Amino acid sequence: MWKFLKNLGRHSNSSANSSRTGSMVDLQGKYSLKKHCTHGYPLGPSCMAFDEYRRVLFIGTASGELKMVGCPGVELTACHEDINKVIQILPFATKPAIITLCANNLLHKWNLTDSHGRPQLELSKTYKFQGGLAKTITVCCLSPTGECIFVGTLGGITYPMDAELDGMSPEVLSWSRARANLGYKGKDMPGEVAVLEINPSNNKELLIGYEHNYLELWDAVSWKPLKILGPFLEEVGDLKSACWHSDGLQFVTGHADGSTCVWSVDNAARPTQVKKFYEERCQEIKRIFWPRDSLFVMMGGAPLDKMDGDSITVADSLEAIILHVTSTVKGMHILEDVQTDMDSGIVNAGSEGDSPTTVRKVLILMLEQEILFIDLRMPDLPLLLPPYLNSMHNSPVKLVDVYTDVTKEIWQTVCQLGKIQQDVLYRASSKVWPIDGGSLMFPAKENHTLLLSGHENGSVKFWDITDVSTKLIYSLECAHFFKTADSELGQSEDQQASQFRQVGFWDPRYDDDQLVVTALSLLEDELLVGFHGGIVLHLRLSTQSAHFTIPVVRASILREDPRQLGRNFQNPLEVRADEIESPPGFHPVLCVHLFPAASITAVALAKEQQLIGVGCIYGFTIIDHLLRTPLITTSTYDEVQNEIALTRMQSIRRSFRHSLKRLNVSRSMRNSQSTQRSMRSSSFVRAGSIRVSNRVTAKAPLAAAEPLPPPQPEPTPASAEVTPVALRRDSIRTISFMAPCHLGGNTPMPCVIVGTNQGSALAYTIDMPLAKHRDSRNPILMSIEEELNAKKNHAVLFIGVFDGQNYLLDINDKGSYHPGKGNEYLVVCTEDAIKTVSLPGGKKKNRIKLKANDEDEYHILSAHYLRSTGQSAMLLMDSSGNISVYNLPDLRLVYKESCVDSADAIGQRHFVCGTNGVLLHQRSPSEFMRGSVTEESRLEMQFSWSDNVTALRPKQPVIPNTPKSLFERKLEDPSELTTILSDSSSEPRGPTSPISEVGSPRAFQERAL
Repeated sequence: MWKFLKNLGRHSNSSANSSRTGSMVDLQGKYSLKKHCTHGYPLGPSCMAFDEYRRVLFIGTASGELKMVGCPGVELTACHEDINKVIQILPFATKPAIITLCANNLLHKWNLTDSHGRPQLELSKTYKFQGGLAKTITVCCLSPTGECIFVGTLGGITYPMDAELDGMSPEVLSWSRARANLGYKGKDMPGEVAVLEINPSNNKELLIGYEHNYLELWDAVSWKPLKILGPFLEEVGDLKSACWHSDGLQFVTGHADGSTCVWSVDNAARPTQVKKFYEERCQEIKRIFWPRDSLFVMMGGAPLDKMDGDSITVADSLEAIILHVTSTVKGMHILEDVQTDMDSGIVNAGSEGDSPTTVRKVLILMLEQEILFIDLRMPDLPLLLPPYLNSMHNSPVKLVDVYTDVTKEIWQTVCQLGKIQQDVLYRASSKVWPIDGGSLMFPAKENHTLLLSGHENGSVKFWDITDVSTKLIYSLECAHFFKTADSELGQSEDQQASQFRQVGFWDPRYDDDQLVVTALSLLEDELLVGFHGGIVLHLRLSTQSAHFTIPVVRASILREDPRQLGRNFQNPLEVRADEIESPPGFHPVLCVHLFPAASITAVALAKEQQLIGVGCIYGFTIIDHLLRTPLITTSTYDEVQNEIALTRMQSIRRSFRHSLKRLNVSRSMRNSQSTQRSMRSSSFVRAGSIRVSNRVTAKAPLAAAEPLPPPQPEPTPASAEVTPVALRRDSIRTISFMAPCHLGGNTPMPCVIVGTNQGSALAYTIDMPLAKHRDSRNPILMSIEEELNAKKNHAVLFIGVFDGQNYLLDINDKGSYHPGKGNEYLVVCTEDAIKTVSLPGGKKKNRIKLKANDEDEYHILSAHYLRSTGQSAMLLMDSSGNISVYNLPDLRLVYKESCVDSADAIGQRHFVCGTNGVLLHQRSPSEFMRGSVTEESRLEMQFSWSDNVTALRPKQPVIPNTPKSLFERKLEDPSELTTILSDSSSEPRGPTSPISEVGSPRAFQERAL
């Protein structure tokens, strides 16, 4: 009989294991990591280029990355194999491709391919420019036909090269050759090639400018010198930039001393106009643009004594305006012929409505920390609101959180209030974006994804990350609620009327650490914001302007002893007591002020019960918002252990007395063997409001002027095990309000659970009064004596109660859980383990230990609750950068994958996860990487190229093709290439290339054959 039952048990176990294996396979298929895009502004931009034929913008970075943006939602990212700075980007006019120049003297060709609606940038070829320092590439220029690329070098020679990067022609464009063919008698050394520009109206003319103000005109098709202009070394500084006028008959050059020279093609001897806008020493003009009118836009040109950084000079024939920027200028471009509606912003030519339109010129100004779009047609030079490439780090980002369950009403209200803000900052608000290349192939999502970011200057920003683009929809500035210096964005009226104007929003000089946002919690139309200065603001969304005073509730976590205000304590933020006028938006309805002023580490809100939970490094408090009183204030801070670090010594005498006292106690303990055993088993006990240690019971002389509380008796073995557990608590890590559950016993009651960084979990049941007595009676909080987490020394990352259907019993989410169905259980996740405990009773169900031993450096950094397609799970981020998904309630590992680099500690700690599986982690100070782990959180990125803006695009150039025979000879060895270097001390020598000797490309073809 026993054998029969044993075999029956084995059979049942095998069938259960097979069903469990099948369910495991199903669960593993539901979770998979996929990275989509980056949100924010590229880190370290180095150059940019605008493709006028496909209406897209390319950005290169110092780390070798490429980013392409078109219409909102059209974005592509690629990266060079070698981490080298991208110096220049050259888009092709005849095909979707680009050529990039990197700092290691490499040329790369990228093709924009489209496979089933999924375009991508593919690297097709790489060419290494060899030949020593003289062949270091300084500037490149692409011919309009896309068959030839001109490469200017440090040695002063321009090399024509096949645009497919198959090889170079033996023909070169040099100063020596032009001097010999045109009969120039000078022997000067022109310097490096600084400028290569194609005439926009005559594509056959190539302008070559050298460092020492030597200029040449070459035939871009036959590669013959046409004309030599200048030089005039005694009048201006070295040549830095040049730009053709749209008529093709004149061009302008910018120089190192801040002067500009206007040249005419007909007059090659001297410039027709030499102008310097300021008599003082000026910045060099690194880049200059000359649109179709008399407007000049220059990178530089401002007086050095009035500018402490880069600047942009916008000048015409009458005056010049200096735009001062707060970060380094990395690139600029002007979009011309952008049609605009006079009232509502940019509108394409085929837009609805018969409102009068004008032509707008848009200046794209790419800075190191942000990108700006400036309307050059309006006299006040307003900014346009970009739908992407927003700088998330105008003030450094300190905290982020993602919300995927924002209601439609709240979303629309926040967007409407944000538009009111944007109309003030961006007075030329855009309706249809001019960079509109590509068209999306998938419909817009109905459910919106909101990213909330807290910043160093006390601001909270709302970002729309529903698709690939990152759009700022609302900004909450909290600094004007306190008695601090307000940091105003935008420009004042005096600044607008001045000749010098500051543009941009990046603020590198903000240093008030009390306003740093350290905690955030958004619940429908209510927001909790915690600051480093010990203040928590409770704000509520309002669509009306208001005048109000902020009510303040004070909660003392530690005793208010003046001796406790040591060096580590800081002065609290002071809330304004006067009446505050606030526009529509989030208005503060309550301010919680903690004593001592310490950084807020956790906040929680129970909306219906009107309770607020606030935690800091010293303890926590529960506030009744309706009656504006603290219900409970608990300190989890060990005063005796940190007495030396916190107590301010009043004098040198007192400090010397404390040192002698500690020395005598240590000496007596060393001499007494029993005292040593007492020290090894010492534990802290509480006497009144002061905690003392067993080590003060040693027989040592104490100073009479400093009486201490009477020594406590030695603890019993039972109390010695419990006392350290109750008192070894540190800062608060998490606070959660739970719906009615059986955590406190057989009667379901709402509760609040608090987790600390030392592993303690404190729970309190909430006895809510009846609705008719709520205005006069406070809720009653009763402590649950049962220990929720017996394992200490590891921070509690997540703690919550789940129902029988594995729904989290969140007190604010009534529609997601079903109380009373099935057995409830508690989930506790710490840095070293995750476990489930059945309720009521507290019996341990499952426990997974994640650390091998206490010395192992591996630990969990954060824990997140997932609910997708009817399945609940816990997602963990560990110190190795891996994410692990554990199914609930049996804690089976169903998926594990590397998400963040193991050496990226910042990305691991700044990791957030939405309930539906949206993943975000900080990639750089200005970027966040977006990913997903479930199917419902996937982000579609399908788009295609369309000609929706054909009327605004320039016509394709039609010029004679370059003779292919010039590139038929591919030189594998760079030494075969003819090198002509001009020397000022040597006699001029004629060119030795075949085309210059015979004078015809056909002759070169015959010689090559």
